[in-house]
Amino acid sequence: RDSVASRGLGDVYKRQDIRKRLGIAMQPYDEQSPVCLQSKGRQFIDLLGKTYVLDILYHLLNQTETIRFNELKRALNITATTLSRRLEDLGLQGLVHREVYAEVPARVEYTLTERGLTLRPVLKLLFGWVEQVDSTKLEPSNLI
Repeated sequence: RDSVASRGLGDVYKRQDIRKRLGIAMQPYDEQSPVCLQSKGRQFIDLLGKTYVLDILYHLLNQTETIRFNELKRALNITATTLSRRLEDLGLQGLVHREVYAEVPARVEYTLTERGLTLRPVLKLLFGWVEQVDSTKLEPSNLI
């Protein structure tokens, strides 16, 4: 009975020794990740990855004046629930301003904030890059 228990324990020590020899020691990863992948930056990057967010930003960037909720809904062919959630997310990030008018029927208009407008050059480059990659039919593995 003791020999069986000690044999099992020996296997554990052997595995640990192999890990040390192969350099698979469990040590903390000390390389700092970029700011865009930490806390608030990460939240923003995650927001950009949500469905319809880039569509909404693109549409708002190309508007010269405020746009009403239903206009945006029709233009994007999006459900009211999804549009409402995405606009709320963009508002929480300080990118979209929501103006509610005390009228019957209710009127709600949206515009990009100053902070939201600062995304124009970044998104222009991003959308241009996507069009370039799409037109040249590059393989994703060749992009990086």
